[in-house]
Amino acid sequence: MRYGVIGSPVAHSLSPVMQLAGWSELGVQAEYFRIEIPAGGLERAVPLLLQAGLDGWNCTLPHKGEMFRLSEVHSPSALQAQSVNTVQVVQGKIHGSSTDAEGWSRALREIWPNSLPPKRTLLLGCGGVGQTIARFLPSIGCSSLTLINRDPQRAEKLHHELTPLVGNRFPIHVLDWNRPNLSVALSETDLLIQATSLGLKEEDPLPVPKELLHPPLRVYDTIYRKGETLLVRVARERGCEAEDGLGMLLHQGALSLEIWSGKPAPLTTMRQALCQAAGRDT
Repeated sequence: MRYGVIGSPVAHSLSPVMQLAGWSELGVQAEYFRIEIPAGGLERAVPLLLQAGLDGWNCTLPHKGEMFRLSEVHSPSALQAQSVNTVQVVQGKIHGSSTDAEGWSRALREIWPNSLPPKRTLLLGCGGVGQTIARFLPSIGCSSLTLINRDPQRAEKLHHELTPLVGNRFPIHVLDWNRPNLSVALSETDLLIQATSLGLKEEDPLPVPKELLHPPLRVYDTIYRKGETLLVRVARERGCEAEDGLGMLLHQGALSLEIWSGKPAPLTTMRQALCQAAGRDT
């Protein structure tokens, strides 16, 4: 069996360690590769992935939206997310699914058991995993949702798409990304979801000024690094409960393995391998 994770950047990905441990526990010989595909190169790369004999792959930044467009069969989760992070090749056809939202919700329930449905939620970043989580929220509810994106047009577009899904169940606001707006929004927020790529690189700045982080705000950073992200470290120093995306990676990866194998994922084994690779306690 041959699988992989595609993205850019992808060299940092810990998915191979986790997935190979899962396949081994299931008694299946498998390979799992990191495959760098630059932005704009996915359509040309997909035929090469098929020629290479891949049975499926995971997608990370920046390919989830484009992979949705290129998939020939969409699962309900992909249709809800309008995004694909898990591909299964079935008789030469590309079947697309999204395990991000369910992986995120399982991770939140694990670390903060009473956190779902979220209350007042601020979402930083409206592409990729951000839009997937935003599209998932109407199915579980929240009391309010604020969208902030570096490109305000993307936030407005997501707002337009969410409006018929949400109806009158909770209000959605769109704000420009600047310090005054962040200050007001964070003072009225219970859960901050950081869904931009900020934090992948050591030199990346904080997505929000540290002075604006105050308890009882909870911070969930969908990015993960070996150790911890700068946002998680600073938020904890400021007294906030904060977690990074390693748990989300675990749960969405386990769900991907279940799609590919048709069997329950060996979550304990995958967690141990992932935490060891990330230098974390299990």
